Amino acid sequence: MNNVGQKSGSTRDTTRAQIVSTFNRLLLEGESKRPRVAEIVAEAGVARSTFYDHFDGVEALFDESLSMLLGRIAKAIVGADDREDMVWLLEHIYENRERGRDLLAGPSADRTEKLLSRLLLQELEGKTDARLHAILIAGTVMAALGAWVAGQLSARPEELATRLLKTGQAILQA
Repeated sequence: MNNVGQKSGSTRDTTRAQIVSTFNRLLLEGESKRPRVAEIVAEAGVARSTFYDHFDGVEALFDESLSMLLGRIAKAIVGADDREDMVWLLEHIYENRERGRDLLAGPSADRTEKLLSRLLLQELEGKTDARLHAILIAGTVMAALGAWVAGQLSARPEELATRLLKTGQAILQA
């Protein structure tokens, strides 16, 4: 505890990470598409009030979880030298495509694309045409991932990673 009765930053960060980790596991392994707060707090071993100290609700937690994944994709594309991480991310997406299809090719795809665009914009901050590049790259990535998880595009994760990284760089250099 610090001198105002609040937990230190590292303890708070650890608790938040535990909640996110538990949510991700329940999301990928659980029966429901969205774990309930009661399930999350029980599995994470935290109080309901602790959950709400960190998140406004399950949707806010979901957004943070998705931002972590998409943020890594944005970093890989903008950096263009993180092919191994991009391959791992695509393998993860493909292995969990049944759960993620709505986010990439279904009703939530537009929301996911906008989030990816915002994350790309953060990575491109200060660069010429950052907003345009973020929008173009997000649209391209989402079109490819959506087609891939829907079975309309056949490619190994390694091939798709290479193509997405090269395409992202081509857009950035245009």
